[in-house]
Amino acid sequence: MKEKRFLRLSLSRGNFFAAGAVLLASAVFFILEWPLAFGKNTAGQQGVCWWYVLAFSGLSAGAAGACFLEFSLPGAARQGIAWLMILLLPLGSFVAVDTINGTKLWQFSGRRWFANYLCYLLVFALAYALTRRPWAAVAIGGAASLTFGIANYFVVQFRGQPILPWDFTSFGTALTVSGGYEYVPTRKMAVAVLCYLCTVVLCIKIAPQDTPHASRRFHIAERLAAMSISVLLAITLFPLNGLSYLDISVWAWNQKGSSELIGVAASFFANAQYMTVDVPEGYSNRAMTNLSQKLDRIPSPAPLGQPGEAPTVIAIMNESMTDFGSFGTLEFSQDNMPNIHKLQNSGDIIWGTAYSSVYGGNTCNSEYEFLTGNSMAFLPSGSKPYQQYIDAPQQSLAHILKSRGYHTVAIHPGDRKAWERIDAYPHLGFDEFMDATIFDVPRSFEHRLTSDRSCYEQLIYEYEYWRALGDTPLFLFNVTIQNHGGYEDENYETTVQVEGREGRWPRAEQYLSLTKKSDEAIQYLLDYFEDIDEPVVVLFFGDHWPKLEDGFNQAVLKGYNVFTDMYRVPFFIWANYPLEGQEIEAVSLNYLSGLLLRAADIEGTPYTNYLEQLRKDIPVVTDIGVMDSLGDFYVSGGYKPPAVSKKLREYSILQYNNSFDDSRRSKSLFYLEEPYAMRLNK
Repeated sequence: MKEKRFLRLSLSRGNFFAAGAVLLASAVFFILEWPLAFGKNTAGQQGVCWWYVLAFSGLSAGAAGACFLEFSLPGAARQGIAWLMILLLPLGSFVAVDTINGTKLWQFSGRRWFANYLCYLLVFALAYALTRRPWAAVAIGGAASLTFGIANYFVVQFRGQPILPWDFTSFGTALTVSGGYEYVPTRKMAVAVLCYLCTVVLCIKIAPQDTPHASRRFHIAERLAAMSISVLLAITLFPLNGLSYLDISVWAWNQKGSSELIGVAASFFANAQYMTVDVPEGYSNRAMTNLSQKLDRIPSPAPLGQPGEAPTVIAIMNESMTDFGSFGTLEFSQDNMPNIHKLQNSGDIIWGTAYSSVYGGNTCNSEYEFLTGNSMAFLPSGSKPYQQYIDAPQQSLAHILKSRGYHTVAIHPGDRKAWERIDAYPHLGFDEFMDATIFDVPRSFEHRLTSDRSCYEQLIYEYEYWRALGDTPLFLFNVTIQNHGGYEDENYETTVQVEGREGRWPRAEQYLSLTKKSDEAIQYLLDYFEDIDEPVVVLFFGDHWPKLEDGFNQAVLKGYNVFTDMYRVPFFIWANYPLEGQEIEAVSLNYLSGLLLRAADIEGTPYTNYLEQLRKDIPVVTDIGVMDSLGDFYVSGGYKPPAVSKKLREYSILQYNNSFDDSRRSKSLFYLEEPYAMRLNK
């Protein structure tokens, strides 16, 4: 009798086809991404990156060769090997994902390794429970892990922080804005994908397609066992907060740093525990009664302007606008913001430094803070209020102005579904929402995006249209898009360079050139309203920093605090009537609507009056931390003096009552009239 061999080669047509597909795909990738095969050595000389070439060719050949292998194993042995692979491959996924993302993997404690392993094991166990096929579980679990790891790498590159659980609620927005970026795979990505491909091929060859001679009851037991493991892990990681016992905790103010120190998956899963908004400490009916009485006693703040009648109110949140020249650490070939700097030196405007809660992205959070006066400091880190919490009428600056007889219009020259604005804006009190598809003026473009100049021409069109209709005052809220990330347009003319380092940071120089256009555009708008007889007040502010080269950021922030100053954005309030000009050294975005109301001489609500009083003691309240009136900064989650903590607790109680406690909301504190559902006119 011929002895049956454990391993043999099978030169079947199907195996040849599979091997050919593997080699063809590898060759196409290698040719398309040929620059990966070259790099600089330790001496800075260009040459072949031999480790990558050898690893890539070896893994490609290994995956192709594995297609011809046939294993002769007993059914029980195959099943045992399959389960072993499902138990071990989560560890391989962890190593692959964190290697791609450059975490300090080999410095992790054993507990952190185990915590990350459990996160990936949850995914693999769930995949097996759904498919009951070892090879399918390996393929799905590995593909999900690598896709997550690669996506996380690019998200960090573009916005400076990793993927967070709330990002999946804005997946459509991510697709909308993703086209402006350049996606360049890394050597580690290529090697990780090939390792995954080899593993899947081997699993298909070794693991059984089905358990031989197994009963239906055994199949059900297998599914239940896998599902039980995944459910047990989910309960351990989330309701029981098991990650905290494994030395896993996140820094709300530095998510990127957290993921580098504790692992990409563990960081993501740890953040998932904060998807619900907790009731603030000390929240009760009595606390709200006491605060209501306190707010009723706060007088309306003195006006900062003298319009004489209800002015046209314009608020412009300018995409990725910040003033790098204000740091004084770098010199540019020309001033990229000469008109804004001239205004600041005139003494005729209210201006200063504002602090944002976000960096490199998540524009909607800056909108939320400005419009509502609420702070991201009291919401789960990384959350997106527009997607998660704005599902009913929510007090805002638009509501206040609408109750004063204003017609309220939001303008954003992008996709109206981005950040779910199409749903959020009506709840926030806007009568109209104009996106790029319904602009009345021709649009011009800067690096493929609607220019600030076009936005301001639309503002002027709206103003003239409503002025011709009658005496209804107008509130225009414009979110621009020109300076959005993706500063790799090779055809865009760079007009501003960093002196002495020309060409070193091309993305930064493209960004600086774009802000020069923004500066010219805002001056165009102000020049128009300067000659208008009716009163007009304009607030201009940035939403967050752009995500540029790390070397440029380090040069700009040399001597500064990277955890606070990289959230600085400029703001100013201008009017064509007398304003009480002043510089405000520090203010967070949640206070800007109150300042705008005072500049327009429009009375707000008890809540806005409270915020103006709070601003004197705690001028900055952000998701990153808070700054008191002495300029001392306290990071989120860290120590704060008792007096500061008490005021923040009051603020959090008011915000929670306003936003989340529908049944016990003290409406008189937040609304000038009963909130009601809005509808879009366009």
